[in-house]
Amino acid sequence: MWRTQAIVSMLLEEVGGLPADDDGALSRALRRGAWIVAIDWLAVIVLVLLQDGDAAQLKLSGGEQAVFTVGILAVAAHSGFRLGQLQKLKSLQRLRAELEERGAE
Repeated sequence: MWRTQAIVSMLLEEVGGLPADDDGALSRALRRGAWIVAIDWLAVIVLVLLQDGDAAQLKLSGGEQAVFTVGILAVAAHSGFRLGQLQKLKSLQRLRAELEERGAE
């Protein structure tokens, strides 16, 4: 017997790390992920624009320039991690819609 709701709940909890009993958890997680990625990229843009124009771009030679470079790389890595999570959540959303469509047939 096809148990659509049980499968959707398992996907949300085990794969997505979201509470299955909350109907809006997936959409909230998608919105939050998109906002975090946007804030990360805004931070990178602001940091690059506010950097001293005389300093070399993204150089690891020590001093404050190295701290700046490591900070930029950390924010970019965090953004990439969040983009991966966002892609996984979008896949879950598509799979959930497909499973619910099949269950309605």
